[in-house]
Amino acid sequence: MKFALLFQNDTAAFLPELFLAIAILVLLLHGSFLGVTAASLYTYLTPSMIRLTSTILFLSLLLVLNNAVESQTLWNALFITDQLGTWSKFIIFIGLLFCVSVCEASMFSARFRAYEFFVFIISIGLSLSLLISSYDLLSIYLSMEFLSLIFYVLAAWKKNSYFSAEAGLKYFILGSVASIFFLFGASLIYFAMGTTNLGSLALLTENLTTSSPFMYVGLICLVSALVFKIGAAPYHMWIADVYEGAPALVSFLFAVVPKFAFFVVILRIVFTSFWSFFPTLWEDFFCICGLLSLLIGCLCGLGETKIKRLLAFSSIGHVGFLCLGLASGSIEGVQAVLFYLLIYMLTAAFLWVYVVHLDLASTPSGTLLTFADGIGLARSNPLLALGVVLMIFSLAGIPPFGGFFAKLNIFVGLVDSSFYILALFTVFTSVISAFYYLRLIKIFYFEKNNNWFFFPSLSKGAGMVLVLSCLSILFFMLSPNLFYLITYKAGLALMF
Repeated sequence: MKFALLFQNDTAAFLPELFLAIAILVLLLHGSFLGVTAASLYTYLTPSMIRLTSTILFLSLLLVLNNAVESQTLWNALFITDQLGTWSKFIIFIGLLFCVSVCEASMFSARFRAYEFFVFIISIGLSLSLLISSYDLLSIYLSMEFLSLIFYVLAAWKKNSYFSAEAGLKYFILGSVASIFFLFGASLIYFAMGTTNLGSLALLTENLTTSSPFMYVGLICLVSALVFKIGAAPYHMWIADVYEGAPALVSFLFAVVPKFAFFVVILRIVFTSFWSFFPTLWEDFFCICGLLSLLIGCLCGLGETKIKRLLAFSSIGHVGFLCLGLASGSIEGVQAVLFYLLIYMLTAAFLWVYVVHLDLASTPSGTLLTFADGIGLARSNPLLALGVVLMIFSLAGIPPFGGFFAKLNIFVGLVDSSFYILALFTVFTSVISAFYYLRLIKIFYFEKNNNWFFFPSLSKGAGMVLVLSCLSILFFMLSPNLFYLITYKAGLALMF
């Protein structure tokens, strides 16, 4: 028997990841050989890198959708392939394609000449794919660290900016602490159960009546590290400073792409491996995280005048909704969380493209974006201003936009699980946070600017991202079934 046949299915199911790993080497060689020639000719290298990166991401997306192996564990149960993983990878590659489409004008303005940025984007795609497919605590840790190392570098990418250096250092120190907690939690679980495989842990804990205190401490450390990565309170200390200090393009990556992958990992750990701990641990844990995130997201955003910080606190509030969706503990709650993530990703992509565009228009390169930078947008580009307003309405949860139905699903899940006070609290915080969203609209349309203002025209890539994300949200109003079906299919895959 040939040795290659032993892992034939594993290799076939792992083709997207193998393709991305080879693509990283191709991009490195392409950039290295052409980099010397392109040192003085900026326009020579970046467009070719954008085209190559977009092609790689698109081909990876096709490989993910046409995977021959539907559902099985791979490489001695270190990884798994299923419908949840397939759809999550699809959504993440869409987010990365959005980022690549936007980056040309932004890189030209910021004088980014390094081709390594595109290598990092493909590496982010690879690390997130591995993270989504991980079925062992050690493979989760290694994939998470692979992603974190790239993000530490990207946060400090602007070498001449103190804010960027501060963002990179802060994210590096706090991220390292989160990694330590994850490893400590994983070692305690291994000490108590004798394995780190999620499938084996699910079998061992299924009918567990009493459990060791080491298990509880280990699980809290484990999930705290993952919740830190998505920026939920009380682990949110880094998010506003990193979003503000990092270049706008990198903040776009932080905000739009990785959340889906980390929530998939949390779902696998909570709903597959340690479901028996739900009444005693997870319900209270996610309720506390959700309540604190909603409170901090709505109150801290009220006094903000800087756009990136406002979007960071808005992100904390939305993660609070997602945590409460997990706290409901039902299949409807899981589907509501996946649906919310999809709608939030599309809406956030639109708003962050607008922020990247605004960053190009702001005259002094060292200054931070404030609300005042958006004054005059409605007169300069009425169509873009209307799109931004519609997306802000969606984030605020105003019907009939996608954001309203996403929040409604979470609300219904909480009511079905008899969390009536929590459901009322979500409505209360949504009303408060609507204030700072509506204040943005007031500035666009009703404030007068005493100085001359100029907004550069949108690039083709940015225009395409804006149109696709806006049409997706508006299409949802006309025919919501497609989004619901995708998230239901992914949610059911978690249970079987």
